[in-house]
Amino acid sequence: MSPTEKPQVRRARYEDWPSVALLLREIDELHASLAPQYFRSATRMESEWRRALGDPTAVVLVAATGPSAAVPVGFLSIRVYDTPADPAMVPRRRGHVETLVVDARHRRRGIGRQLLAEATDWARGQGAVELVLTTWTGNGDADAFYERLGYQILSRVLHKNI
Repeated sequence: MSPTEKPQVRRARYEDWPSVALLLREIDELHASLAPQYFRSATRMESEWRRALGDPTAVVLVAATGPSAAVPVGFLSIRVYDTPADPAMVPRRRGHVETLVVDARHRRRGIGRQLLAEATDWARGQGAVELVLTTWTGNGDADAFYERLGYQILSRVLHKNI
């Protein structure tokens, strides 16, 4: 991708799987290095990809370059859900960004921002009033990226080995 070439964000297609599998390996390896007690680098299955593409509560997006936007260099999956039916909770529909990854060679070019903008539009169209996501301790680049986009800490998850 040339510095001036802007990728096209579009819905993922079945044939994107080989490129997306490489992107997922990149994020899986990062997570395994940050939290090895929770993550390991594993081979993702094509059946998982088929399920994701067919999920009516989710959308899978890619940022792709090249002729006909055929080469994914970024990937985002988002699901919409409602808060649990609990009298102590305010009913809200949320978009949960499950995965966002941009190929390391293509970062800092606005691709993640483009993917999140499209995901935000999709979630809003599904009735969501906010987006939520998780970053793992030690992923300072992701934390800084999301803070620049206006994301704020909502809660903290604490743990203790026993």
